[in-house]
Amino acid sequence: MRRRLVFYLIVGLLFLNACNENGRELVVGTYTDESTIVYSGDTLTDEAEIGRFLELIETTPLSKAEVEGIPDYVITVNNPSEFTMEATVNVWVLEDDKMLFTRGMEGTDVFEVDSMYIEDVNEILSLNNF
Repeated sequence: MRRRLVFYLIVGLLFLNACNENGRELVVGTYTDESTIVYSGDTLTDEAEIGRFLELIETTPLSKAEVEGIPDYVITVNNPSEFTMEATVNVWVLEDDKMLFTRGMEGTDVFEVDSMYIEDVNEILSLNNF
């Protein structure tokens, strides 16, 4: 009886551990119109890279720039193990190698990606391989 109980306990713990290993994932999509987003099939699951991205969007100061039209990209950080969306960022890529973004699906505050992070954000956007 004890062996069976220990066996079920170990199997249960292994199952819970496997569920928690999903962690966070970052996905990139594009708007097909104002209300429809199509996400690429590729995801970024590297926890350090996702952490760097979240730090970037949280520490970027406000910009006086304004954005027009629908964004070029939308970046979403999901946590499937907790069934949550942790962050959504709308990105506009400008002609002069600038990137502007808003936080949240309907965010109105505009932020400008610092030039030292442009390459990092471009790498993330490269996940969008349609």
